Amino acid sequence: MDRELVCGDKFVFGHETISLLVSFKDLPNKTIFEGNTLLVNDFLHVSLVCIGKIIEKYNVQIEDFKDKIIKDFCEFSSKNEIGPVSYSNDFKFGEKEDKKTIVVMCNVPNLNKFFDQMNKKYRLDVEYPPTHATLYKLPNKLGIFLTDLNDIKNFTKPITNPIGHAL
Repeated sequence: MDRELVCGDKFVFGHETISLLVSFKDLPNKTIFEGNTLLVNDFLHVSLVCIGKIIEKYNVQIEDFKDKIIKDFCEFSSKNEIGPVSYSNDFKFGEKEDKKTIVVMCNVPNLNKFFDQMNKKYRLDVEYPPTHATLYKLPNKLGIFLTDLNDIKNFTKPITNPIGHAL
């Protein structure tokens, strides 16, 4: 998969998304949920700005929007700390098409401020993202894009902590 570091070495851009790399201590390599064997995600991250999905959902016609948002994000994050991530005890099982995942919801400080700035600058009304980390997914599949509260409502359901300890 094509991923590249952006804004120094803290953020990654891939799948038209700016992400923050994360790690977890003592995360089991696999879990079984509702008869599905799910493997630990090989790319542990929190999706911060799903630029491709924003373009698609909000029909953005701004020329070079992707490059502009990456530049804006790098400038913003150089002055405003994005993170550290704090995890909730809110786990969800997600299912969409042929993909199944387990995610944990989290808080990413200052990210909503970036969305406020982006919305104002480009006259958009992009909803704050429901920040989460995909912990587990089906083998050889990607996770599910959960970019707004409708995605959470339509494609996930709450589950108990599948790990057995706090993150």
